[in-house]
Amino acid sequence: MNDPTTCRLIVDVVIAVTLVELLVLAAWRAATGQGAAAVDLVANLAAGLCLLGALRSVLAGAGWPACALWLAAAGVAHTLDLVRRWPARSDQSSSTGEDVARAASSPFQ
Repeated sequence: MNDPTTCRLIVDVVIAVTLVELLVLAAWRAATGQGAAAVDLVANLAAGLCLLGALRSVLAGAGWPACALWLAAAGVAHTLDLVRRWPARSDQSSSTGEDVARAASSPFQ
């Protein structure tokens, strides 16, 4: 597994599978109206694809600027994904029991 060509091929296969996943999920959404919206799918999968692009560029022997660009793009996509998922803050100054329960079960503590 130390062969760079084999490693690049594996990354290419993962990229292809991820792109097929995007197409299948978008088709499912179009056919049934269920599932994530297209912008949510793209933001989520783009972050992972950009990380794979960074890995692929390193395995291909590209310089650090190429890897840095892929990582920056992954950060932008990840930020977009978080902004889309983060619940809107309510204008109420006091917390309800539901808010407290949700905060207690949050993985971000």
